[in-house]
Amino acid sequence: MAGDSQERCEVALTECGLRPDTEETAVLSLDWIEGFVASIRPYVFVRREDSLLILLPNQAYKINRTALNILEQLLGGARIGEVVARHQLDRFDRCRQVHEFFCDVRALVTGCLGDGRGRRAVERIPFERPFNTLPVLSEVAVTYRCNLRCRFCYVGCGCRAGGDEHGEMTTTEVRRVLDIIRHDAQAPSVSFTGGEPMLRDDLPELIAHARALGMRVNLITNGTLLDRGAVERLVEAGLNSAQVSLEGPTADVHDRLTGVTGSFERTIGGIAALREGDVHVHTNTTLNAVNRDVADQMPALAASLGLERLSMNLMIPTRAAIATGGECIGVAYSEAGEIILRIKAAARAARVRFLWYSPTPLCLFNPIANGLGNKGCAACDGLLSVSPTGDVLPCSSFDAGVGNLLREPFRAIWFGDRADYYKQKRYAHRVCRGCADFVCCDGACPLYWETQGYDELLSIQDGRFSH
Repeated sequence: MAGDSQERCEVALTECGLRPDTEETAVLSLDWIEGFVASIRPYVFVRREDSLLILLPNQAYKINRTALNILEQLLGGARIGEVVARHQLDRFDRCRQVHEFFCDVRALVTGCLGDGRGRRAVERIPFERPFNTLPVLSEVAVTYRCNLRCRFCYVGCGCRAGGDEHGEMTTTEVRRVLDIIRHDAQAPSVSFTGGEPMLRDDLPELIAHARALGMRVNLITNGTLLDRGAVERLVEAGLNSAQVSLEGPTADVHDRLTGVTGSFERTIGGIAALREGDVHVHTNTTLNAVNRDVADQMPALAASLGLERLSMNLMIPTRAAIATGGECIGVAYSEAGEIILRIKAAARAARVRFLWYSPTPLCLFNPIANGLGNKGCAACDGLLSVSPTGDVLPCSSFDAGVGNLLREPFRAIWFGDRADYYKQKRYAHRVCRGCADFVCCDGACPLYWETQGYDELLSIQDGRFSH
């Protein structure tokens, strides 16, 4: 839980030979590093092409070549003695640098690195693009079929419950896409999403294939089709974690949004089944006009379910979502900040971690200043999103792709002109492109502006933050 972070930090310092009060070494030794690296092997990934250390699933840090080489070798199974000899680490100054580096990696993994100030192995540098060359995250929508009819669904999945008119990849084709994601895109993790992915009978086989490729596997689900038996099959296949959509703190709110009476209780049951199966699980809520006034009750609900964290995002007002609900029930950027901060305070009181996912214009709400992190648009950048037909989408909310992995090489798509349009944020309004903070917020979500217009943005004349 959030309240245990100080204790975790002190343990981390003690275990790498440091006293929490002074951070001084009594005896400088690298012997502990080999066991430490073995313990974090499932949770970290180093990528040579763009010099990234990725704390799975989505925290990416730049790492210098020497550190990358050492960490890569140890993660690959090399013994610390071999690495010491190969890199001449028996010199005291180099030995100390390696010791400090792994102490700071331990702090990162245990969640107490903070902003890196005062850490000997951490250098704070201004953010610049490109940060990453390849995607950090990947997701595959294995179907657009769904057993719910959510009013805010960005692709209108509830209209396809009886069959998917757009078609779906076969098991063999999904396996091929997973091979491409792992080997060509070099993404260390994948989320299976939809629609409702539990409607695919071959989901356990797909999970097993992803795990065989060495990937961390997450499931994005509404939870209504999960019981003990289903979870056992997913766990046996290798499922690591699950994100369960929970749209309100009560059955009245949740069922009104999902369009299916009884879905709230079935989702709660699915969460319980995942927890019983020892699957890491958190809830995600799409913030909209129906649940905005009760969204700050979600942290208490998450805590009552035994969860350590919850996430939220703004409804993306796509044309499909508006058509599905018959009206736009989105929350405006200019209204979101107050609601988000209220939820954050409620999460602190409930002692659960609150994650905010959606990009917002910094001139209307600044998530960085409010301790929620940088939330720029990841379209064709940090995220590789694949549709049920193999199309690479800018993100899952788009209906048009930039290429198809079953017909074109990954690199031709990822580095092509259509993907570059989103990667370089060419969709952004001229007001955003001329802003000093553009590198941080990317002009927010292009799909939002497409349906909502730019009045909110143009009303900001002096560029000052509202929060």
